[in-house]
Formats: sequence, structure tokens, C-alpha cells
Amino acid sequence: MKTILLSLNPGVFQNVQSGKKIYEHRRVFPNEPVKAYIYISRPIQALSGIMYLGNKVYIEEWKEKYKEDADVQIRIEDYLKHHKVAMEIQRFQNTSLIELMDLKTDFPNFLIPQMYYYLDDHPLLQYLENNLVPIGEPITHTFENIKSEQICVY
Repeated sequence: MKTILLSLNPGVFQNVQSGKKIYEHRRVFPNEPVKAYIYISRPIQALSGIMYLGNKVYIEEWKEKYKEDADVQIRIEDYLKHHKVAMEIQRFQNTSLIELMDLKTDFPNFLIPQMYYYLDDHPLLQYLENNLVPIGEPITHTFENIKSEQICVY
């Protein structure tokens, strides 16, 4: 399993944290399951949370699966303007925060991910493993009974 640092805006992060968001949508994604540490963009500007992503789906395939639902078709077309794939958020673990200022102190060359980047063999990975403390129970999604209203939503 590869490990990445993934950037989310605060609203999207809140939907992941609440369990409302069950897919992460991107233009490109790895072809294998990933463990994703999350960087939350402005105004939060901190690292918090870990997502376990798997089962990459091409959003285009949902057009056929949900062809009877006009609302989903509209959302799919909208998503396809900026995204090509979705990965299941199989598990999310809330964690403590590491603020950007602290990251830059400990890692002066820290780069905020524009989309994501790999952390494997990077000293930041060990730092995150040592400093992010799990909070509460993880949220797990089974993907057994996906409803159309869960497709292509932030």
C-alpha cells in the first residue's frame, strides 16, 4: 500500500470527517489502495486525519449504472469536467492537528500538495506516524448499499 499526502479544502474535509463523503474524486489517482494523510487547506492550514482509499472507479462508468436517475446524470457530467476517477474512502481516522507553522519549523522545505504526492521513503512519513494521534473511532464504509444520492457529491 502506497502512502500519500492529499490536500482537501475544509468543507470537503468536514464531509469526510462526518462520514457523509464516501468517495474521493480526482483527475488521476494511483491504481492501488493508498493510505492518505490529509492536509487541510486555508484557512485551517494543518495536517489532520488519515483516509484509506481503495477500489478505483472511473466516473464515466457510473453514467450507465445510474442512467435512470436524471439528478445523478447531471452530477456525473459536472464531475467529469474536473475529475476522471473516484476511490472509495474505505476508512477514515480522525487525528490531532499538526499546524503548517509547526510543519515548516520541523521541515523547512515542506511543500503543500496541490493535489497529492507520495510519502513513501520520505522523512515526513515517520514524522506523521509519530505525531498524529488518533481521535475517536474510525469511520468505516462498506459500499454494500450505495444510493444514487451518494454518487458525485462533495
